Amino acid sequence: MTVKLNKDVRILVVDEQPLTQNYLRYALESLGYSSFIYAENSAVALTQCRDKTFDLIICSFNLNGKDGYQLYQELKARNLFSHSTGFIFISAETNPSLVHSVLELQPDEFMVKPYAIKDLQARIDRTVQRKKLFRPLYTLMDLNRTGQALKLLEQWLEQGYQSKYHNMLLKIKGDLLQQAGRWTESEQFYSNLIQHDSLQWVKLGLARCLIQREGFSEAIALLQPLLNKVDLKLAALDLLAEIHLRQHLYKKAQAELLQAADMAPRNLLRQQKLMNLSRLTHDYEQQFKAARDLLRFARFSIYEQPDLYLNLARASIDYALSIDEEEHIIRLSKVANETLNNMRQLFPEPQKEQQQAVVQARIYYLKDQIDKAKQMLLTLDKTQGELGAEDILDKAKALHEVGLLSRSRELLRQLAQDENKLKDVDPVFLSYLKQEQQERETLPMGPREFNNNAVLLYERGQWHQALDAFIQAFNIMPGNVGIALNLLQSLASTENIDPAIQTEQLRLQCEVMLSKAKLNEEQQKRWQQLQGQQKIAI
Repeated sequence: MTVKLNKDVRILVVDEQPLTQNYLRYALESLGYSSFIYAENSAVALTQCRDKTFDLIICSFNLNGKDGYQLYQELKARNLFSHSTGFIFISAETNPSLVHSVLELQPDEFMVKPYAIKDLQARIDRTVQRKKLFRPLYTLMDLNRTGQALKLLEQWLEQGYQSKYHNMLLKIKGDLLQQAGRWTESEQFYSNLIQHDSLQWVKLGLARCLIQREGFSEAIALLQPLLNKVDLKLAALDLLAEIHLRQHLYKKAQAELLQAADMAPRNLLRQQKLMNLSRLTHDYEQQFKAARDLLRFARFSIYEQPDLYLNLARASIDYALSIDEEEHIIRLSKVANETLNNMRQLFPEPQKEQQQAVVQARIYYLKDQIDKAKQMLLTLDKTQGELGAEDILDKAKALHEVGLLSRSRELLRQLAQDENKLKDVDPVFLSYLKQEQQERETLPMGPREFNNNAVLLYERGQWHQALDAFIQAFNIMPGNVGIALNLLQSLASTENIDPAIQTEQLRLQCEVMLSKAKLNEEQQKRWQQLQGQQKIAI
């Protein structure tokens, strides 16, 4: 059975370039399509989709302000187009990160400019025909009638309905089973298909089922070969990261999410996960990069919000406090300031005033204006009724940094016991909160001062106390070049080291970090001297 195409298909064309609009008008008219309208930007497109329904949306990626990717996100989030509406992306850009990001949205088609009218016709006809053929199914999916949709799919598959789309219908069935949480049925479904080498997506579906029942080794065995499949690599990396998260193998999970984020940086949920994981592994540089990309790609989108600005400012400060390069610290301080100012301009509402004040106090601390930072924190309201978990954690950090240790630890203990504040938070956040509690309980001062105190202990000849302090400082700030050099020197100078201290592992960690780091002239000299086992002053 085929569907005769009605050329009175309702089409929305979203493109800001007059030349492209004229070319598309000519192309569509020459193909016999007459029912189409234009939207010169995303705002107009959103209005059109609120007022009308369309059979097909042809959208340029390159739009000022909210781009085509963000428009697609918002249309989906606001349910402004249905499963039976086709969506064709058109882009003049072909860099891999953009292509992977767009394809991850799963539009019906993705076309690269320039394109031939014949190719456009093929894409439109293919999309519209498929949408009409399966409109009854798509209608049920739009209405969230999953059970009825699955029954209809079963009938079609048994009848051999539209056999050329058989594999597509199978995939939809698997997706619907998992969306409905029917994991046992889903696993059986994918297991029956696993022998079909042409259906590589089956391995992804089965892996998801295995993860649900903690069959992690089986899932990993399925996912590893998919890393060599360009079209499946992103999904495989995400699932491997989920497995390693559940196993508390946070560095592995971070590495996998970083690969995925490099491939498709516009996925905001992935960037959020990467940011949270990076601070848990003390990778403050990557935390900063993820927070920066998260805000960058959320800008102008439906997901832009004040917390993204706060997170970038906080990540800038965390990163600055973990390094000892003055110029870099100044740049990061500037980023934190500018981000805070941008937030105030874009979101002038007073709801985030205390959070902004805490960040401002941390910026003062970063600039060694400790008394000013402390006074600002002391004037803040001690109640936490309006603050979220992230806000309270940041406030606890700030209090600890300026030396208000008991208040900081009290806040962290209160937060850890507050079920209402923590009921909806990411499990990674809970691990991070526990880690912060442990570290802040043992640190008698801020991380920066702690390293300085370790240096004083070393200079006084208190070798063992200094070594313990450097080890602790390195665990908290593993990317700090100065601390790594100090730890190596302390290991070389200290005799009769406690056998419980894994000296060779520590040396290796320091050496690996230093071999990858950008060292200034003085640091390079120290590093060379230490490699030659020469005793030098810290």
